[in-house]
Amino acid sequence: MSLAGLKGITDVALFVSDLQRAIAFYRDKLDLELKRLDSGFAEFWMEGTILALWEETDVRRALAFAEGPRRGPHAMLAIRLDSTVAVDDAYGHLAARGVVFRSPPRTYPWHAHAAYFSDPDDNLWELYCWVGPPRTVRRRE
Repeated sequence: MSLAGLKGITDVALFVSDLQRAIAFYRDKLDLELKRLDSGFAEFWMEGTILALWEETDVRRALAFAEGPRRGPHAMLAIRLDSTVAVDDAYGHLAARGVVFRSPPRTYPWHAHAAYFSDPDDNLWELYCWVGPPRTVRRRE
């Protein structure tokens, strides 16, 4: 695989301190439809892009970020690829170019195979594919 598969951003994740408050804002103020809700995570599907909200405490736990003062990512951009092979291949190509990853690709409990790296300003990037149906919890109405 060439790096051509990395040319389109498919998801933007905002790290939020209060998931329910953020959901209410995007749903009630911006009239976006909540499409998926998981523990610490929500998605709104927009035209051409997924807007994800990821609770800061959950992202720190899930990706094993160090505790302490809030340094680190404020937002995440994601590129969905077709397969685990594509994720692993992109990881290999980018690592060979000197991109430092937070960890090698692995499969997470939310059914995504993913690798994460940061840009020079510590904005987080995710390369991922689904390896099963996205885990979803029931919405509270």
